Amino acid sequence: MTIPKQQRTKADLVYEALQSSIMSGNIREGEHLRQEEVAARLGVSQTPVREAFRRLESEGLVEHAPNRGIIVRGIPWSPPPSPLDVIARRWGELVNDPDRIPGSDFP
Repeated sequence: MTIPKQQRTKADLVYEALQSSIMSGNIREGEHLRQEEVAARLGVSQTPVREAFRRLESEGLVEHAPNRGIIVRGIPWSPPPSPLDVIARRWGELVNDPDRIPGSDFP
């Protein structure tokens, strides 16, 4: 007996298309997305587009701004700290509380 593959909904397809476009940079940060235009471009009704917008908003890729619609926020990430900042923080931890560092022989 084989288990049938789960059918992807139109909302899933719209979500995947928009997510891919945002992540690849084809849709840029600050760009406005109009529900009607996205629906027409992808050949679906507006309902799956609304559902996809909700999913993207929950991930932080877009935000709903009152009276402005859906605005692309871009990829939500922050750059890693510089190596010197990490070393300085770890050194401060070692100096202030040497017992906190496991296996430390620091006097």
